[in-house]
Amino acid sequence: MLLRSRYLLLAVGLSPFGLAAAGCDEETVPKDPDPEQPLECDVASLAFAMGDPTGHADPFGAKAAGQARAGRINAADVPQPAHGKFKIEDGDFVLANEHVAIVIENADVSDGYARFGGEILAVDRVGDDGRPLGESMFVETLQLTSLYNVKPDSITVMNDGSDGNAAVIRVAGILTPIPFLGDTFGAIFPKDYADLPSVVDYVLEPGAEKLSIQYGIANPNIDYNVDTGATIEGSWELLGFFQTTFNKRFVPGTGFGEPKGKGALVGFVADRGVPFAYQGPDGGQIEYGGISQSGFELFGGDGVVYPACTSSVSERFELVVGEVGRGVDGLLEVTRRANGAAAWREVTGQLTDDAGQPVAGAFVHVTGASGYITRALTDASGNYSLHVPDETVTFTPKLRGYPTQGTEVAPGTTTQDLSFAPHATIRVAAVVANTTTPLPVRVQVIPTSAPAPTPDAFGTPDEANGRLLVDFAVNGQSTLVVPPGEHRVVVSRGYEWEIHDEVVTVAAGETLDVAAPLEHSVDTIGAMSADFHIHSQYSADSSDPVEYKVRGALAEGLDIPVSSEHEWVISFQPIIEQLGMEDWAFGISSEELTTFTWGHFGVVPLTPRPGELNNGARDWLGKTPRDVFADVDSLPEQPALIVNHPSGNTAFSSYFTAAMLDKATGTSSHALWDENFDAIEVFNDSGLDSNREDSVAHWFALLNAGKTIGAVGSSDSHHLRTSPVGYPRTFLQLGYDDPQQVTQEDVRDAIKAGRSTIGAGMFLSVDGPGSSAPGDTVAGSSGAVDFTVTVRSPTWVTPDTLEVIVNGETVATEPLAPVGTGPGKTFVNQVTVNLPAGPRSWVVFHAKATGDLAPVHPGKEPFAVSNPIYFTP
Repeated sequence: MLLRSRYLLLAVGLSPFGLAAAGCDEETVPKDPDPEQPLECDVASLAFAMGDPTGHADPFGAKAAGQARAGRINAADVPQPAHGKFKIEDGDFVLANEHVAIVIENADVSDGYARFGGEILAVDRVGDDGRPLGESMFVETLQLTSLYNVKPDSITVMNDGSDGNAAVIRVAGILTPIPFLGDTFGAIFPKDYADLPSVVDYVLEPGAEKLSIQYGIANPNIDYNVDTGATIEGSWELLGFFQTTFNKRFVPGTGFGEPKGKGALVGFVADRGVPFAYQGPDGGQIEYGGISQSGFELFGGDGVVYPACTSSVSERFELVVGEVGRGVDGLLEVTRRANGAAAWREVTGQLTDDAGQPVAGAFVHVTGASGYITRALTDASGNYSLHVPDETVTFTPKLRGYPTQGTEVAPGTTTQDLSFAPHATIRVAAVVANTTTPLPVRVQVIPTSAPAPTPDAFGTPDEANGRLLVDFAVNGQSTLVVPPGEHRVVVSRGYEWEIHDEVVTVAAGETLDVAAPLEHSVDTIGAMSADFHIHSQYSADSSDPVEYKVRGALAEGLDIPVSSEHEWVISFQPIIEQLGMEDWAFGISSEELTTFTWGHFGVVPLTPRPGELNNGARDWLGKTPRDVFADVDSLPEQPALIVNHPSGNTAFSSYFTAAMLDKATGTSSHALWDENFDAIEVFNDSGLDSNREDSVAHWFALLNAGKTIGAVGSSDSHHLRTSPVGYPRTFLQLGYDDPQQVTQEDVRDAIKAGRSTIGAGMFLSVDGPGSSAPGDTVAGSSGAVDFTVTVRSPTWVTPDTLEVIVNGETVATEPLAPVGTGPGKTFVNQVTVNLPAGPRSWVVFHAKATGDLAPVHPGKEPFAVSNPIYFTP
């Protein structure tokens, strides 16, 4: 839920450099009358010059010519960014020299959160031919003065570089609120910057490895200066980063942990591609803004005074471009070189295990008196190279599972080999019981003696709930390095399968084989499990790679994983096919339509539309819910519109809260209210009991108001480490249980019809009068009606209670009645309900269990809920 935390913080305190947002008014920027100023300002004299609309005809000839060049490009002439999200298009601009290439987006409707164009689109190194390598991992940075950025009237080349001087691209326009910020928080920001003529100049010198980013403002006022933070308390010169979906943020001293105050730079580093860093003018400092929420991070620089009736341009930030594959250590060394500072001492070495074998893919972290300094990744031969200051530092190799120890490295040392302490290996093989068929599973290793926690600065968070290792073994095979000693090994596959739970002891140097045949003990009888709310790194607030997320879904036994990115559309199905897992799951594309004022909505299904805004995500800016809902209805997919997390504490993410839906009457007179939605995500990473007073109450109120509306349950998983895919999940009654038969139309229709139950750890089915099932309406009914309620679970869950709910009221609670001897557990209750008099009644069943879902999902509530069966006289 992208907005739940981030913009709540913005609303109460997006003034990290000293200004309290709640107190912002017209006096925020001091006004300094100057009696020497003329009574009128010659505004025309303040106008910024414009350049050539095309620039150099051969910008990629810069390397051969030893120049920096600027010009327009065609998309076919350059590789796309390595992250695969935002695309370079015809008519964009490039700045290039012998080292780097930076693409500037043309003035147009822009993907992402800044909608105007004129922003940096790609940051790359160039190859021998002078062209970009296609290794850019740059995502999006909002270049802000308060909540404003330049809405371009023109983008021109001020100097194409053919004269041997710096190449310059100018973005010119007026300062305009970024739409999602202006619509939501415009009232609490200072207005002094609105509509001011402004420019952003991107300046690249020949031979430079950093880009100068310069801001200019024309101040047409005769009676006051425009101050962005030079003389007032705090600064409104801000950088809003949406970079951590594909990159890890780094600040010297605090490393990859939470930054503090001012730092030399803020860098962004991915597992591949080109790292980059922002710093102040002339290598100056940059300040953390105190907000790091839901993928948005705020930093800022020093402000500037623009005197009355003047215009000027000055450098505000610099963007340093690192080298491909050299990570943060290479980025820091490039930064020193770009700033004219001396190189640090290089230390090389090899990392081996206790048997002397090289260890690849491990980080070597360096810490010292100033805190976290740098890190490097070992190559296939275990070799590494690092640059350190001439002081005593500590090298700590880290690769999950290997016992960790630090090594002190003295000043002057240039070679330092490292080795891990002795380790052991656990090798798991999971199959379908009584067969040799490999089974996609989740493997957890829980050490009896927990190792010391990994420092946040290292940027490699430990697994949650005391787990040392979690592996999504989609081919059933998992080989895991562990410290010698005692470990609990848990092998699972969601809620329809038994688990393998074994405590093993493994000695140093030993490889222990764990056979894990799992039995499919819960028959879901023509129903297939779906999770409609799964985020990956294509959402601004998730850093989970898409394949990693799909592997998690497969290992959790989810039949229908649905991609649900904020303001973006992708499909999981191509990844499922690449993994050869079509027999196990079918992926569907959708969007979480993410408004910043009145809630979030699942649009299921929604096909990716390359070339359209945000890959086909539906635009909501400036529209009412009625307009947006109608737009969704008009799509050829005829999607189901699901109200996601409807009843939160803030209107930003919760529609029923924003529209003030009455929990007693199921009605609203609010201007935002519109009933043209198809389902409600009543269960978001939670069960019925924890939602009884919120989303459940809203759902029941709507049902009592006569609306026929089904519930769904989904995970809203952003990070697999803490939020498993498929908790809870919706069991759609499709009439088959084969992923290869699934169509997105069948899934859509089942959502709209409410032909489903929701569960976690249990599967519930209901057989009502005349073979009616959840979602059905039974006409001609009154008095006593009979139901058969069946609950199934694996043996590691303990169902015990059935709650009967009629028209929102609990009319009975009874023990579940066990039947049979397995596999798994089965309970069958014969329930008679006396329907109350009235035009319509509805019945919902809720199964509960003792304890939680440990050891598979510790702390998670086991439950199952049916959608209503409706009755009319």
